[in-house]
Amino acid sequence: MASLARFRKLALAADPAARRIRKEIERLALRAAPADCVLDLGSGEAPYAALFPHRRYVTADLFVGANVRCDATLLPFRTAAFDLVLCTEVLEHVPDPEATMREIRRVMTDRGSLVLTTPLTWGVHATYDFHRWTDSGLIRLLARHGFHARQLRARGGLFLALAALLLMIPWQVFGEARERSWWQTLLYAVGYAALVVPALGLAALDPLDRRQHFTLGYVVLCEPI
Repeated sequence: MASLARFRKLALAADPAARRIRKEIERLALRAAPADCVLDLGSGEAPYAALFPHRRYVTADLFVGANVRCDATLLPFRTAAFDLVLCTEVLEHVPDPEATMREIRRVMTDRGSLVLTTPLTWGVHATYDFHRWTDSGLIRLLARHGFHARQLRARGGLFLALAALLLMIPWQVFGEARERSWWQTLLYAVGYAALVVPALGLAALDPLDRRQHFTLGYVVLCEPI
């Protein structure tokens, strides 16, 4: 189990898509308004908590381990409770993103910030996976709920997307960790290691794509209108 955890950590460190999203969130964290209370909605293991200075950092998710277990469409927090809401790769998993956006706006102060990321070029990656947004679609969604997109950036272009998809091949072939036998896990690790070098080579070419229409997704810094 410890060796599997170490492999996952190394795989994440080598994944150019994971590095890119962290870099983009770190950049927006420096530009967001100062936050005293932060809500990490759909937090998982809260991998970005260290990027946001705060007095109180609240994690909310459906799963065990979060400070608060709740549905994203019905948040158990008072109105204007948070100065900053972080919602990364979550909105595509909620059946009613409109209700989720209403709740996010409700629990934010009028001078707060929302850091939002959503995927675009990515496969189905959970039992509940309902939506994808383009940049113009995100802007319209945000505007309907009283948000202005202060900054919106694509998370890379075609070459980074190809690199990320290349590293998904072992997962597509061998499945989730809980589904694999020991020999399948070994082949998964060997296959992943063999694909890392070409994936990094593709990712290095990403600055050549100036259009970025085939992007992994978007990261947005939003402010209330």
